[in-house]
Amino acid sequence: MHKPRLLVAAISLGFCAQWAVAAPVVPERLLKVDKLVYCSGMDSPPLVSFDEAQKPKGLTVDLGLEIAKRLGDKKVEWRVIPFSGLLPALLARQCDMIVDQLFDKPERREVIDIVNYMYSSQAVVVPKGNPKGLKTLPDLSGHKVAVLNGSTIKTLLDAENETLAKAGRPAMKLVVYNTDTDAFQALRISQVDAYGTTVETAGYYAAMAPDLFEEGVPAFSRILTGLGIRKDDPQLTAAVQQVIGDMRSDGSYSQLLGKWHVASDTLD
Repeated sequence: MHKPRLLVAAISLGFCAQWAVAAPVVPERLLKVDKLVYCSGMDSPPLVSFDEAQKPKGLTVDLGLEIAKRLGDKKVEWRVIPFSGLLPALLARQCDMIVDQLFDKPERREVIDIVNYMYSSQAVVVPKGNPKGLKTLPDLSGHKVAVLNGSTIKTLLDAENETLAKAGRPAMKLVVYNTDTDAFQALRISQVDAYGTTVETAGYYAAMAPDLFEEGVPAFSRILTGLGIRKDDPQLTAAVQQVIGDMRSDGSYSQLLGKWHVASDTLD
């Protein structure tokens, strides 16, 4: 007569046991600390940036906070560093992890671990109306193009310049900036003809200022994007991988990408 209740209790205990097993293991070195320190350029909206009150916001910010919560309800301290300095800062132990839009490239994998959380693509932003008709990479020949220092698109456009040279065409002039804000300001006041950035950032600024900017060269060079962790910190790498896996299983991952309107960048 009481067997159904016993069965329900047994099933409940089974679920609890599964959850206990699945809970991420907090790295030993973090057991006695109350916070995680994140390095970020904080300049790649809608993933990482500051709001009007200078509070961190964005998809990747939310992900970093959720990771800290699931690893023992840790507080988070943000260390803002220009993008080109993120890897050196991590390796110098100025932070526990790079929480930014870090593209998963072989040369980075040689020096750090990367835990992927989404895809990203590149694009080229132009003034509203695209007055110079910049619709393909070869169209950028002879034009001034802003790029972020240390960015993947700078490398891609350097390679495009080599292709242009072989074809006997003028190279584009790449103008390097340290922040997206400075690059978009340069585009706004016509110091450059275009800005090469990520699809996500391009879409953000086009939506924020639809009368000023639009996408010229559409999405290209899709790449995995992740969080950076030192190779001598394998327990943290494993824990972060498990947190992201758990979030994908419990639905919070898809909710997060939906919240920031980048559901098309979801992991396969």
